[in-house]
Amino acid sequence: MKLTEISIKRPVFATMLIMALVVLGLFSYMTLNVDEYPNVEMPVVAVTVLYPGASPEQVESKVTQEVEEAVNTVAGVEHITSTISEGSSTTVIQFTMETNSDTAAQSVRDKVSAIQASLPQDVKAPIISRFDPSDTPIMSLALTGNVSQRELTVIAEDIVTKRIKTANGVASAEVKGGVDREIRILLDSDKMSSYQLTVPEVLNSLRNENVDAPGGKVTDGRRETSLRAVGNMTSAEQFLNVPVGQRNGVQLYVKNIATVEDTTEDVTAITKLNNKPALGIDIMKQSGSNTVQVVDNVKAHLDSIKKELPAGIELAIVRDNSKTIHESLEDVQFNLIVGAVLAVAIVFLFLGNWRSTIISGIAIPVSVIASFLAMKILGFTLNTMSLLALSLAVGLLIDDAIVVIENIVRHLEMGKNKFDAALEGTNEIGLAVMATTLTLVAVFLPVGMMNGIIGQFFKEFGITVAVSVLVSLFVAFTLTPMLSAYYLDHSEIKGTSKLGRLWIKWNNKFDTWTAKYGKFLTKVLGHRRTVMLVAVAMFVGSLALVPFLGSTFIPDADTGEITVAATVDPGMSVQTVSEIADEMSAIIHNNPEVKMTYSITNATSIDILTEITPKSERKISDVQIIEDLREQLSDIPGVDISVSKKSGMSSGKPVSLIIQGPEMETLADVADQVKLIVKAIPGVVDVSSSYEAGNPDVQVVVKRDQASDLGISAASVADTLQTMFNGKVVSSYKEGDDAYDVKVLLDPATRSSLSSINNIYLSSSNRGQGGQAAMVGLSQVTDTVYATSPAQIKRYDNQPQITISANLNGITLGDFNKEYDKKMKGFTMPEGYSFVAAGQSKSMNEAVTSMMMALALAVLFIFFVLASQFESYLDPFAIMLALPMAIIGAIIGLLVMHSTLSIISLIGIIMLMGLVTKNAILLIDFAKQRRADGVERNQALVEAAVTRMRPIIMTTLAMIAGMMPLALGIGPGAEARAPMAHAIIGGLITSTVLTLIVVPVVYTLLDDVKNGKFSLRKKKGPAVQED
Repeated sequence: MKLTEISIKRPVFATMLIMALVVLGLFSYMTLNVDEYPNVEMPVVAVTVLYPGASPEQVESKVTQEVEEAVNTVAGVEHITSTISEGSSTTVIQFTMETNSDTAAQSVRDKVSAIQASLPQDVKAPIISRFDPSDTPIMSLALTGNVSQRELTVIAEDIVTKRIKTANGVASAEVKGGVDREIRILLDSDKMSSYQLTVPEVLNSLRNENVDAPGGKVTDGRRETSLRAVGNMTSAEQFLNVPVGQRNGVQLYVKNIATVEDTTEDVTAITKLNNKPALGIDIMKQSGSNTVQVVDNVKAHLDSIKKELPAGIELAIVRDNSKTIHESLEDVQFNLIVGAVLAVAIVFLFLGNWRSTIISGIAIPVSVIASFLAMKILGFTLNTMSLLALSLAVGLLIDDAIVVIENIVRHLEMGKNKFDAALEGTNEIGLAVMATTLTLVAVFLPVGMMNGIIGQFFKEFGITVAVSVLVSLFVAFTLTPMLSAYYLDHSEIKGTSKLGRLWIKWNNKFDTWTAKYGKFLTKVLGHRRTVMLVAVAMFVGSLALVPFLGSTFIPDADTGEITVAATVDPGMSVQTVSEIADEMSAIIHNNPEVKMTYSITNATSIDILTEITPKSERKISDVQIIEDLREQLSDIPGVDISVSKKSGMSSGKPVSLIIQGPEMETLADVADQVKLIVKAIPGVVDVSSSYEAGNPDVQVVVKRDQASDLGISAASVADTLQTMFNGKVVSSYKEGDDAYDVKVLLDPATRSSLSSINNIYLSSSNRGQGGQAAMVGLSQVTDTVYATSPAQIKRYDNQPQITISANLNGITLGDFNKEYDKKMKGFTMPEGYSFVAAGQSKSMNEAVTSMMMALALAVLFIFFVLASQFESYLDPFAIMLALPMAIIGAIIGLLVMHSTLSIISLIGIIMLMGLVTKNAILLIDFAKQRRADGVERNQALVEAAVTRMRPIIMTTLAMIAGMMPLALGIGPGAEARAPMAHAIIGGLITSTVLTLIVVPVVYTLLDDVKNGKFSLRKKKGPAVQED
């Protein structure tokens, strides 16, 4: 090869070329962003609309359906999901992966703007946001102390968040569980009734008496002066003296019908750290920022922030994503280094020479470091997947160098000088090495080009492996032969030291095994029918083992964190729910393995992040801890509890069943039946439904005839009720640089009684004799109806839906799906109602479809490479027979290691397709060379097998050694990555053994087909000469 010749003749040039790659790679490594997972861009847009005081049913009919109808016409919409609760609607629009996120967001914004005027008057401006993984908190803090929540909120906002926002890379710092100051004007309905004052009169008066507005400009010659009308209240008490109307010639003021309270807004969420009152602070990074660096920047500010806090106030870190990233990356880096050391040790075992070992081993650091340059150019980050790619590739990166240097050593042993041995040894094996590398590239490029979110997730994995093996090929054709020509000493290969003598002993033993293998292969070639029958039986038998594996989307990992979530019976107050959360936290803390709990509670749900002792410091698994907590928490009444591992690559419960239909009542009946069926399946736990019926609902129904006669509109009834019972912000009160809401509503005592409705008056459009508006009691024009309404409504693709979800304990998702399908065979759905694929089952099906397409492309590209290499359409099939031989071991490897079929193990199986062809290529390539020299076919095959057995075993053991640390799954979260190595190692073992036997047999069969002599019977040919 010209490249090899240039490298040998110009060693300084070759060295500088490699050094340039290394220097650029090191520079790229230092500037790469660090994250836990690759950046995945999902074209998802959310529309959030607030409708204060409205019931879920009102929000659905007046807001959500309008939004859905508008955005449904946007190009590229795949699914629309809406979640509706009291006063709030969130519609999530999922677009096809090909859709540009910016274009989608703008189209949604335009559609929503077009319907905004048709939404109810009290609806807040819709908020349109794009999904961005960086919008999730990278770090959470908890602020605690023996002060009120309001005081904690002031400290959090004025000290903590202000300082954190100055940290480089921080996008925002949001306070959770805080309460803002609020000026409340509490109306007395009895006094308003006695004065016959209406709510609109009070609201208008307050708006008109607290103003700060521009008043234009005065121009005097060349001077221009701005005017401003300032009528701000300077104290909360001044609101008492605002005039609200006249009755019988007497001026009435706010103080006549209300009191003013300088207080805080209603508590909607309560946060606690280890069952003590706290405030949460969620920190988000700027898009594209380095997660680890941003967290480090925040931590650098924390010490100085803590010094500014008042006495008794403490600030603690409760969630730190950089910790998980550090642990995952350190684990992968450890696997990479240990794997490299083991792979190099295997090389030394076979070559028995430090110089040859070092020359071949250099390929690993050079290829890994140079890969960082490609990652930088392609915009990749240092994450678990890209480093996992390099960790798995360690054994591959040394393969090309092993094959080249082993052949150079063989030529040296023929008596050639170092320069001729380096050049001719590399040239002889060059095309075969190139073909083996290109088959790997042919496998990993389709992996990096898979469709969907899974495709984006594995893009960096596939391309990183492809790039790294291409670099290793370049090293094998340049640096390896050059160093061999100048530094490989043939005399050292024999070895005179004690270590050398041990190596010679081992080498002689290996040669004996090789000779025996040659004799065995000679016999095998005479029993082709038996060989093929055994191979087919083994393959079919392995496929029969697949049902015993079980299947899941992504394997569980022990990260040291557990999530305890709960939904409560409808109608509870936030304080009541918080008391339940306290009881749950106390039970959780009774477990000796629990280190910390951090809870966030609202009126409908409880979320408790639970940190447990690190995996390396405890004797029991996180699964056992989860089972214990689930059992202990099950006795709490009125609560639907779910205990699970912290979500990693997958999110939500593994079981998710969506039932869709037009009527919520029928939908709820179907959901109840399905829920019972799911609960009856062994191993299913934490079964829950998204439908929560039973929220107390009092409907004040307008009697339209009476209201019309008395001059009362339905809108005025709704507006008055909303103000009195939900409150309405009418103005703001400024103090310094801060502004606080001024809210009007009934006083708490009256607001808690429905009878207060009888004392509310409305202003009629009809006029009395004096021209004044007549006053009409609310009870005159309304009836009160008691009912219930759902606490939450969910919709999917413009129809109501209910989701049944569950966790699994002791069974896989595949096991559940089989049992569920069996139980649902006799289930009849009402007309117009259907199940929708959702959750991890849907994700797994989509992922498997993408992977099967990637696998098909990989096999096709492998054929293209092999056909090009051997200039034959038939010979590649002999090599490709190694593919099913690898599947045998992959299945056995997963079964023995108790791993399941998942997207991780499937990626390992796809990876095998490229790995296992390497050995067959080396064997067939040499056999064809020997046949070209005039050697009989069977003898050529035996010579090829004997000659190539050493590099085949070396490269296989090097690959296995490189992946062994990953297969053991020791570090935090390593269990999720280990199945990939289990599949690869198992496949390498069986494919290597069977390749050395089956591939020569198949080659002879195909050769017979080519020559028109096909037969499975024993072939008589010239005897094979043995050494």
